[in-house]
Amino acid sequence: MRCFRSSREEAGGTFSRFRKPRVLVIGSHKSVRQPSMHLYARWLAEALRDFAIVTRYEAPAVFFTRMSSLSGSQRYFFYLDQFVLLPLILLFWQTKFDVIIVADHSNAPCAFLVSSKKLIVMVHDTIAIRGALGMIPEYDRNVGSLGKLLQRLIVRALKRASAVFANPGPLRQELRDLGIKAHIEVVGCPLDIARLTARPARQPSSLSSSDKFALYVGSDIARKRKRALVDIWRSGPLRDGPYDLVLAGFTDNDNRKLFEQLVPGRIRFVNDASEDELRWLYEHCSFFITASAHEGFCIPVLEASYFRKCVITPDSPFFKEVFGENVKAVLRFDGRDDKRILDTIEQFDPSRSDLSRTQLLATYSYPEFAGRVCRTVDCIAAQRSAT
Repeated sequence: MRCFRSSREEAGGTFSRFRKPRVLVIGSHKSVRQPSMHLYARWLAEALRDFAIVTRYEAPAVFFTRMSSLSGSQRYFFYLDQFVLLPLILLFWQTKFDVIIVADHSNAPCAFLVSSKKLIVMVHDTIAIRGALGMIPEYDRNVGSLGKLLQRLIVRALKRASAVFANPGPLRQELRDLGIKAHIEVVGCPLDIARLTARPARQPSSLSSSDKFALYVGSDIARKRKRALVDIWRSGPLRDGPYDLVLAGFTDNDNRKLFEQLVPGRIRFVNDASEDELRWLYEHCSFFITASAHEGFCIPVLEASYFRKCVITPDSPFFKEVFGENVKAVLRFDGRDDKRILDTIEQFDPSRSDLSRTQLLATYSYPEFAGRVCRTVDCIAAQRSAT
């Protein structure tokens, strides 16, 4: 497919000279508690705004909201919305669109009735897929037979797609190993700093401007290793030192009680932080830290780099490959992380990484992201118009 390797002017302009392509972007179900997935659908739609006629849609909350309260098996009603009702809607809607983009690969089976020639899927990572299929030996999530079936259906849906959007790092090879032969366009996640700076920063009620703290942004998903991060604060210099640990994102009540028992008075929670609260947290944190065992991208690392913060991550090839010198990959979970963290903070000099930081922010700037998305969409639309 030559047009995927060419510039938009050389290869993508054929279709757009006649009319703008019509694009449908499918977002996550409104009940999904992953802000980044909802953001990504918005990012894709905005990236295409000046290039295409874009419609953004999500699975209707019919069965989940009306019937799930009658049963303890809520996820089955969620699946009815996502994988039964939405595919039927798309079966009829697809005639209106030249390209259909599924913004979250977990939702890819909803497009089984969509023509493969107009289908693009954004794959954020293959962690759940490889974990469910036994390809990650240490994966600690028991997904059950239904979960394994869903991940196999996701792989089948990806094999149907004309193109796949992907994050950087090892994802491209992981997709090839799963048998995905479609064109893979590495688009990554854009630095959407406008969403954090559109309004003045707002201080969370649980913090003051004089607090010194490490910032974590993320959910309770097991692979994020939030408990392992809390354990680092349980002993040694971090327990008695100046830095509290602020967990921004969602922490359920059980984990909250556990963490408060493990490290009394040293853990702060900002559940479901708003964007203006996130801005305040990035601006005022002493350093940023993440403990993920597996990642697809980790948007907070990019955002913390923008705010010139010391970013501490696990000693993992992924973080080094994607973010390079902009992260300090020192966490090894061997009982000596607290000393390594404090040494890293003491030695950190933001001016020493200005060049690599500038390159990182440029690579994942919004215009670069939009260009990669538009080029691929233009190619798919142009090829369809030629057949």
